[in-house]
Amino acid sequence: MVSILIIDDHQVYLDGLEMIISASISDIQVYKAYDIQSALECMKLNPHMDLILLDLNLASDSGLQVWQSLLESYDSLPVAILTASERPQDIHECKNKGALGFINKSCDNASLIKAIKDMLEGNLYFPYNIDKAPQIKLTPRQQEVLNLLAEGLPNKTICSRLSMSEATVKTHLRTLFSLLDVNTRTQCVNVAIKYELI
Repeated sequence: MVSILIIDDHQVYLDGLEMIISASISDIQVYKAYDIQSALECMKLNPHMDLILLDLNLASDSGLQVWQSLLESYDSLPVAILTASERPQDIHECKNKGALGFINKSCDNASLIKAIKDMLEGNLYFPYNIDKAPQIKLTPRQQEVLNLLAEGLPNKTICSRLSMSEATVKTHLRTLFSLLDVNTRTQCVNVAIKYELI
């Protein structure tokens, strides 16, 4: 029997995740906690967890605080992060701290289950190779357009700020979309943040 502990402060999400995992993985016991205290109580009763899925942003404590508190009582913990964060800093910090993986909550059920199964088999699971992110070189003008795009500004305002024609701004945006392999302005900003371009 495999044991998994999910630490998240959203009860509906906890219950839904429990159902998905229990239905998708045989011979598994899912435990739930929502803060440091409930996590410690659960671990005291069930100290041999095969995997702990931890949200970074809990209402009462940060996920990292919960992790640290658990480490004070248990030397080695199979912790993976399951969070809405996509910040490269968070991914790096958690990987350096010894996380088995970093899963974004926006992933589909199949990807989630695959990630959990991979980690239960001892494999690491991260959204991309953070040590080998694409080396994307932007021109100064492309960088300026990207920075203003990240501020949420429309094309006309970007034109005015940079003294460019709308056609030129659109050309820069098409190039940025192509370089980052995205289709929308929001995706462009999110991927640029992930690759630390802004």
